[in-house]
Amino acid sequence: MKRIISFFIILLSLFLLFLNQDRIIDNYNTLRIELMPDPMAINTYDKGQCTYYVFDKVKKDGNMIERSWRDAKYWAKLAKQDGYNVNHSPRKGALLQSPRGTQGHVAYIEHIYQNGNVKVSEMNYTQPYEITERIIHNKNLSRYKIIHPKINPKKSPQSKVD
Repeated sequence: MKRIISFFIILLSLFLLFLNQDRIIDNYNTLRIELMPDPMAINTYDKGQCTYYVFDKVKKDGNMIERSWRDAKYWAKLAKQDGYNVNHSPRKGALLQSPRGTQGHVAYIEHIYQNGNVKVSEMNYTQPYEITERIIHNKNLSRYKIIHPKINPKKSPQSKVD
């Protein structure tokens, strides 16, 4: 008799667990996000460089990129390997990447004009620590890859809220 009662209790428990599976998974995902460190907490790129500037711009948007992409010339390839959307479609807040030069270059897309031209801000285009802006003509965009940051699940209090 005890075995039968134990069997039904276990069966009932499994049935109730199955019914609450979505809630359990949601609770697990929420807990996992709460316990994970902010991937944008520390900027590991070299100060004064384009990579450092772009990292901080993405962080202010409440989005994320990886801290391990090294020089800008590797960013598109490594971003794609890390599951980021990399294409030739500019969007405000995305990153314009070029592998040209010794270390490559990245810039932050500030605005897309109706004619398709793109306004970018960047650091170290002319010299370290210098922040500049320029317009990239839409006919020249094919020379660049566009990296689309992911949403940061751990937005810091410093992130801007829209």
